Amino acid sequence: MGEIRSFFDFSGTASAEWRLFLLMLIGLFLFVVIAEVLRKITSLTGNTTRKIVHILVGIFVFFVPILFISPVPGLLMSVLFICMNYFSVRFRLFKGMDDTTRQTYGTVYFPLAFFILILFFWNSYPVIISTSILILGLADAAASFVGERVRNPRFFTFTADRKSLQGSSAMFIVAFIVTAGCLLWYPFSMPSEALLAGSSVAFILALSFVVASVATVVEALSVRGFDNLFIPLSASIILYVGLEGAGSIEIQLFVGFVFAALISIASLRVGFLSPNGAAATFLMAVIIFGIGGWKWTIPMLTFFMLSSIISRMKSKRKEAAELVFEKSHRRDMWQVAANGGLASVFVLLEFIMPHPVWYFAYLGAVAAATADTWGTEFGVSFSSGARSIITFRKVPLGTSGGVSITGTVAGLAGGAIIALSGYTWYHQTIEIIPSSFILVGLIAGSGVAGSLFDSYLGAMYQAIYKCPECENLTERKHHCGKPTKRVQGFTWITNDYVNFACTSMGSSVAILLYFMHI
Repeated sequence: MGEIRSFFDFSGTASAEWRLFLLMLIGLFLFVVIAEVLRKITSLTGNTTRKIVHILVGIFVFFVPILFISPVPGLLMSVLFICMNYFSVRFRLFKGMDDTTRQTYGTVYFPLAFFILILFFWNSYPVIISTSILILGLADAAASFVGERVRNPRFFTFTADRKSLQGSSAMFIVAFIVTAGCLLWYPFSMPSEALLAGSSVAFILALSFVVASVATVVEALSVRGFDNLFIPLSASIILYVGLEGAGSIEIQLFVGFVFAALISIASLRVGFLSPNGAAATFLMAVIIFGIGGWKWTIPMLTFFMLSSIISRMKSKRKEAAELVFEKSHRRDMWQVAANGGLASVFVLLEFIMPHPVWYFAYLGAVAAATADTWGTEFGVSFSSGARSIITFRKVPLGTSGGVSITGTVAGLAGGAIIALSGYTWYHQTIEIIPSSFILVGLIAGSGVAGSLFDSYLGAMYQAIYKCPECENLTERKHHCGKPTKRVQGFTWITNDYVNFACTSMGSSVAILLYFMHI
């Protein structure tokens, strides 16, 4: 039982596994039927029976990696319930297992998360599968039960879903206990490189604290059932980093965790971030600071601190242009994700599949976010005018798709600063021909390319509205206290989507330039 299993190895036990699979499948269906019966014959609400099913399924599925040698039954089980739960939500078939107050696909995301975990961790870390699913099954349900039944709940709202401090506290406590318990007593030996068996209890408790904290913040940010997908996936990432890097990365992970918390809290206090922006920054910073280390931290910190300070510059021109902008200088979770989400992915890719190109792509993404921010801020504050990137006609300052010489130069300078902030570490990794100083130009150019692509999308596809009161164009759906009318672009293409495309283009150009110059 302590051996690592081959992915499609039935080892002569296929018939026994299929019998067990059928028994578990029947058991899972019984949970659904019992929940529906309880909803109809008792005073229990659909949300209560849904959480009961949530807990029972979490415990049931916990044992799949323990009982099965082959992953096929678990994968098949996941696919069956993805399909069944989708039709149940779509046509309101089993109200005892669905959210009765609104239509969400949380019951679909649960087996989807299990499917993804099996694909990634069945061979190496079955403990990650079981632990992540049990956190979802028990801790998420505890948050819901406590939040709904505690007296005088203290509510907060990060997204459209209202949460309570008491519910989030319950989430953290149960997630911590589940993680620590699984790591201490899970019935599988770890791969030799994990060194968990030789790790101290203090290490396991510290890792459990980080996992529980991340899972709790993810739950607080999640909306419309997405917690069923992102809680187990986020927990699995931290567990994988802690187990795979045990003995070498744990100090960096824990220091990065503390640093991420301090940066997020401080940025919230000084007004750089909104509350949900601070929570999203914490999650992103745990990855960049805790997994990447200083090599990845310095460029992102350079972007964040300088851009936040610059965004708070005041001028009469900027005050007028801000009436056009969709959002204020206080970054929310979507702005944080748009500017730093892709960069976080490159940190994870470097951890999983080390290659110099990921750092180059990372710098390109951060440089693009910097060039776009600096170009907008300096262009609006100090430029005498802007022109459309499509028609080259004069447009009001702050108009989506407007560019200026001042803004472009500022964007180039911002990209160059990001390149310089990462130069020392990159120079130690690979030599760029003819000179490694060409890195500065390549990264700065990637940043400007991303910024110009941002302007192009803003001019062509971003949703632009017209205010019926002042007749000005704006990115906002409400202006002068009245609803605006869309006159250009697609409703779903907001500034956040355009910013994400900006960082995507910056990283893509950086990757291309990397392979052209190595």
